[in-house]
Amino acid sequence: MRDRIGMVETALYLIVGVFLVAAGALILFDTVRGLVDGLIDHDPAGELGLRVLDRILLLLIVAELLFTLQLVISRGEIATEPFLFIGIIAVVRRVVVITAEVEKLPQEGRALTNFLFELGLLALLVVAFSVSIYLIRRGAAAEHAAGMRADS
Repeated sequence: MRDRIGMVETALYLIVGVFLVAAGALILFDTVRGLVDGLIDHDPAGELGLRVLDRILLLLIVAELLFTLQLVISRGEIATEPFLFIGIIAVVRRVVVITAEVEKLPQEGRALTNFLFELGLLALLVVAFSVSIYLIRRGAAAEHAAGMRADS
C-alpha cells in the first residue's frame, strides 16, 4: 500500500514538474517577445531592462522550484533551504518592481511613507531569510560534525 502511495506521490510531483517546465517556457517566450516588441516600439531602455530583469527573476523562481522538486523526488523529503532562496529571489523581484515605480511617487505624503515602509519590510524579509539559511546550514554542519565524532 505504501509503495502505491509513494508511486502516486512521485507521479504527482512529476506532473507538477511538467507544468513548471511549461510555465518556464511560456515565461521565457513572453520575455523574448516583450524584449523584441520593446525594441521595435523603441520603448525606453530603462523600462525595457526592468521588465526583462523582472522576468529573469521569475524564471529563477521557477528554476529553483524545479530544483526543489527534484530534491523531493530523489530524497523523498522536502528541503527547507531552497524555499528560503525562492523567498529571497521573490523579495528582490518585488524590490526591483517597486523601486522602478519610485519616480512616479510624490516626494512626500502617504504614498511615499507606504513605499518606504514596504521597502523596509522587504529588507527585513531578506535578513530573516538569510539568517534562516545560515542557521539551517550551521545546524547541518553541527549534525555532520557530531556524526563524524560518533563514527570515530
